[in-house]
Amino acid sequence: MSLRRLAATLLVAGAAVLGTALPAYAHSELKSSTPAEGATLAELPKVITLTFSEDVTTKPEDFAVTGAGGERWQLGAPKVEGAVVTIPVQPVGPAGPYHLEYRVVAGDGDITGGVVNFTMSVAGAAAPTTTTEAPAPTSQATQGDNAPAQQPTADAQQSKGVPSWVWIVGILVVVVIVVVLVLMRGRRSGRKS
Repeated sequence: MSLRRLAATLLVAGAAVLGTALPAYAHSELKSSTPAEGATLAELPKVITLTFSEDVTTKPEDFAVTGAGGERWQLGAPKVEGAVVTIPVQPVGPAGPYHLEYRVVAGDGDITGGVVNFTMSVAGAAAPTTTTEAPAPTSQATQGDNAPAQQPTADAQQSKGVPSWVWIVGILVVVVIVVVLVLMRGRRSGRKS
């Protein structure tokens, strides 16, 4: 078998392995939301809808909507239908910026969390005297109830570290290079004898 044929065969086999491995390492991510990231709402919403890239599960304490002054919306129990989560809401607080913190669990057990920022151009109901617990931060740091909410960066919303598929591709490339070099060395040795 020629060196070119062998290299081509290894590349096709590697691509097939990679193609089947990638879906197993995919993480659930937020595809869309209502309200959308950066949206300005002129009407008080009755529900929030989050659509993910795969089926998820969640609990009521995994969601919070907070205003710049610390006002927290009243949230009902989330309804999960596959990859879509719908949460009844009662907007509380003045017009201004708000952020929705969320956390869900994918079918493979991976936890995905993040924030959707939006603005209300109308005021909600008066803030209640009691507050509800916000979702636990996805990082190790915790905040007090009166601490201003931190806006996570795009990196904080993604899984920490290098994605698994990058490691798979890197290992596959290294294996192909090693095999090609060994074959080339063997071919040169055969010519000298």
